[in-house]
Amino acid sequence: MRASLRPLPPDAGKEARGRVLIVGGSHRYPGAVLLAARAALRCGAGVVTVAAARSLVEMVAGQDPNVTFFPLAEAQPGVVATGAAAQVTPIFGDKIRAMLIGPGLAHASGTDDFVIALLRNAKAVGTVIDADGLNALARTEDWAAALPKTTILTPHDGEAARLAGRVVPTGAARVAFAERHATSWNAVVVLKGAVTVVSDGKRTYVHDAPNPTLGVGGSGDALGGAVAAFVARGLAPLAAAAAAVWVHGRAGALLASEIGESGALATDIVDAMPRALREILAK
Repeated sequence: MRASLRPLPPDAGKEARGRVLIVGGSHRYPGAVLLAARAALRCGAGVVTVAAARSLVEMVAGQDPNVTFFPLAEAQPGVVATGAAAQVTPIFGDKIRAMLIGPGLAHASGTDDFVIALLRNAKAVGTVIDADGLNALARTEDWAAALPKTTILTPHDGEAARLAGRVVPTGAARVAFAERHATSWNAVVVLKGAVTVVSDGKRTYVHDAPNPTLGVGGSGDALGGAVAAFVARGLAPLAAAAAAVWVHGRAGALLASEIGESGALATDIVDAMPRALREILAK
């Protein structure tokens, strides 16, 4: 990790640290985008903007003054309209270096089409797809053709099975599964679990440090935000994904030693990330 993550230059402003766009949220899962946004900020992104359905933005906008918001047109309260992809596209010209799509998005009529349209428009933007973004892909024929040039997929085993159309195997075969599908999908795959596999099909990292502290709702949103932050900071996709997995895992380990494995929340994981980062950057 030390070969990839470097201390910020003394004169690094918000543009040098990178801008992240997070697209997602719904009335059922309003906190997911906030967790992801805060994780991106905790991992060093300079500016983080949440694009979400208008009524959702009105609900959560005041909860974290560090996050900026971009309200999107709604098909119904809390559900992003398919045509809102056209609203998001101009933001890519506002120095956005990374986009995370999917946290808390949920599924309703038109959301799959929204996801695919947005991905087609993202083109050269480094893109992380998680949660309901992945589920939208799984419901779309020939979805891999819609992926931007630089894409990182972050599925757990259930989401990966839906994408691949087959059950994810166990043991060493799980590593081979991630490598094979990273190649066929032309993307970096972060196959999440007690043991997380990160692969671009050519190089593979395995984070073999099971920790139940991380097994809490919102933990995946935190990881997605971290991956997007490292992409925005200029790391190559595989390095960004591997760094985020390490920082996320180390944050969980720190919490386990401080407060125990049972009581940590996703917000605690997010706020422990800078301490994990410091362990790398201070040496």
